[in-house]
Amino acid sequence: MGPFEIFTRGKDSSEEPPTPVPPPVRPSVGEQLGTLARLGLETQDGVGVQDIADDPDAAGWIKLHPYVAILQVMARGEDGALTRHPRVTTVDLDHLVGPQSYPELVRKLADAAGTAHLLEEVEGGVDEERGRWVVRFTFDDLTREIHPRRTQDRADPVVMPELFAAVAGAGQRPAYVRHGRSMTVAYVPARHAGELQRVFSRWA
Repeated sequence: MGPFEIFTRGKDSSEEPPTPVPPPVRPSVGEQLGTLARLGLETQDGVGVQDIADDPDAAGWIKLHPYVAILQVMARGEDGALTRHPRVTTVDLDHLVGPQSYPELVRKLADAAGTAHLLEEVEGGVDEERGRWVVRFTFDDLTREIHPRRTQDRADPVVMPELFAAVAGAGQRPAYVRHGRSMTVAYVPARHAGELQRVFSRWA
């Protein structure tokens, strides 16, 4: 999946349509990078404003989804192409539908948070009586068990914030935003998480 396909996937039919409001003035690439750097997400590998502006796909999506799309092009991969910031990951809600999908998500989140070294056993299972998936994991010597709703077609979005926070580690907190059937999660210093969440909420 390309870095911006997360924005092209349809929304849930249950989502209410947004209330029409006058469109705000869109921040420039430089303004977005400046705000994100102040909140703990600086560009990596020498990526600058011009690098992003020169990418036609990135420039278009960043105008449509300020502060979220730009997270996908703030670093460079091994091939030199622009890629997402290392403290950012995306979650495909349609792919969390089995007992092993949630353990895989926990590992993915810990990688993004930079706390994989604190993650020990991760197990998935099914609670047939309650109709729930089970994900059990030990993080920083604390064992937790979370019970997402058991469905056959998509994830339980209610438990996502709990999962995001569970592997953040000391001094970090997640900020996140949902777009259609995907979510973007960013891990930043705890003192900045509230403001970054407000930025995401304003521009989502």
